[in-house]
Amino acid sequence: MALMSPDAAPSLHGLAADPLPALRRLRAAAPRVFGQLHALLLTSGLALHSPNFALLLRLASSAVPSLSRRLQLLCSTLPPTAFLANSLLLAHLPSALPLYSLLFLGDAASPPLLRPNEFTYPALLRASPPRAALALATHSLKFLGAGAASRDRVLGAALLDAFARCGRIMSCRRVFDRIVEPDLPAWNALLTVYARRAKDSSCAGEAAEILDLFGRMVSSAVRPNEITLVAVVSACGELGALGHGLWAHAYVLRRRLAVNCFVATALVEMYTRCGRMDLAEQVFASVDDMDTRCYNAMLQGLAFHGHGRAALTLFERMCAQGFLVDSVTVLAVMCACAHAGLVDEGQCLFDRMKVQFGVTPRIEHYGCMVDILGRAGRLDAAEKLIRGMDIQPNAAMYRSLIRACGIHVKLELGERMIEELMRVEPEQSGNYVLMSNFYARMRLWEDAKKARKEMKSMGIDKSPGSSLLDIDGVLHEFLMGDKTHPASREIYAMVQEIEARLNECGHRPSTTAVLFNVEEEDKADALSYHSERLAIAFALIASSPGATIRIIKNLRVCSDCHESTKLVSRLYGREIIMRDRTRFHHFRYGRCSCGDFW
Repeated sequence: MALMSPDAAPSLHGLAADPLPALRRLRAAAPRVFGQLHALLLTSGLALHSPNFALLLRLASSAVPSLSRRLQLLCSTLPPTAFLANSLLLAHLPSALPLYSLLFLGDAASPPLLRPNEFTYPALLRASPPRAALALATHSLKFLGAGAASRDRVLGAALLDAFARCGRIMSCRRVFDRIVEPDLPAWNALLTVYARRAKDSSCAGEAAEILDLFGRMVSSAVRPNEITLVAVVSACGELGALGHGLWAHAYVLRRRLAVNCFVATALVEMYTRCGRMDLAEQVFASVDDMDTRCYNAMLQGLAFHGHGRAALTLFERMCAQGFLVDSVTVLAVMCACAHAGLVDEGQCLFDRMKVQFGVTPRIEHYGCMVDILGRAGRLDAAEKLIRGMDIQPNAAMYRSLIRACGIHVKLELGERMIEELMRVEPEQSGNYVLMSNFYARMRLWEDAKKARKEMKSMGIDKSPGSSLLDIDGVLHEFLMGDKTHPASREIYAMVQEIEARLNECGHRPSTTAVLFNVEEEDKADALSYHSERLAIAFALIASSPGATIRIIKNLRVCSDCHESTKLVSRLYGREIIMRDRTRFHHFRYGRCSCGDFW
């Protein structure tokens, strides 16, 4: 039997005796050969044997050009079945959606031919783009019922993957919770969608859920792999949960999992976000299959910690070794220059990024350049850059320049930027807080009060400040004025002790931008109960003497808390590592690594 050429006529005798081996070997068929095969199966009665006809249908996408003819082909054997329809769908991947619609949904002129089953969806879901996969996943639950994922492990994994790719975390969780004994792919799909949400939204809730799920996974005797550990390590970095991160890293080494570039990048990000640059550098130095993403993670870590010169040195090494420089690379180095006050270096990189590296400046690069100029007091140059941009400025750029105007006491420029900010983003609570703080810095109390009143009249709530503290692997969260902690009485007693010692050292609270409509004494009390101060007080009570205190804060640290934390580090002999919304602050011996430049 000659089947080497798609145009060669197969031996009818050989096919009639046993068609399955020949059909399995045939990868394509010209229309004439396909027609002969189809006729043979029909006249010999072999078409009624589903595997034979299913293999023939897989050749239809190349041999039968018309979609309607393919549907006629499916109905040429009586009766058409979901098994044969699924075979026809597989032949049309990844563009099988029109065929799926005709087979299982029908149209205005005709009802659907068949009802789908649990084998219809897995391959189709994985081959479809996110929006189409979401619609298919919804259809599958409608046709098969909510419990289908628990009955079929392959379908359950495909549904998890589809919802995860679309960021539908609750749908993903509902499917997962119905699976009786989730396997490794199911766990990984769920952990990955939580990790993606935690990274995109900087939400501590999702990150904490990942650690809880990972604990359940390990206790269920499902052995994690590299994909699992990337999600878990990313969550540890988001939460600043160094203890959990160290355990995860030790697990990788103990189980001899592959520390490829993806795992290494996650570990570098985790250690930099937990304040352990020394361990991040160790991991980075040990990577064999280095790539741009791993370099970017290290550069971002150096920027986050204010190590501008080190970032520039590493960037030069990256370029010398021939690694691709992308937009993330340039942004990371520019941020490092911004946090270290390296204005000329940041300007130079911004000016040559298009010509030397082929990277077109995006809104993030313009925003970083505005930040660099604003921090250095070059406010007119920053405004000129915003006015001359080829793309529309965003709210973050206006906020950056308003903040710089407050520091450098530029009222007129600040007010112009406030007008632009409110035009672009009128309902963001942080903008009204920024505006009121700007006017308070200028000692224009009525304007500051008006901004707060306007925010309240519009029903806009201020995002509450919160701080996360890791003590012996247990995460404690504090809000401003929080009294829900079990050790609340001891915490507030320690706060009073700290304030007394600060006063003895001559520290006077900077109350300029705080609650301008109350008395000075009340303003000082409000500052004392900021979330990071409660976290520091608890750490002094609950941690070992001399232990490093690590705090993750969701907002920028205010100037008074920054100043008081410097003094606490000296008075109590503690190193305090604080990550706020924009960077790390390492407080040691009464000084901060940012050099009061943040």
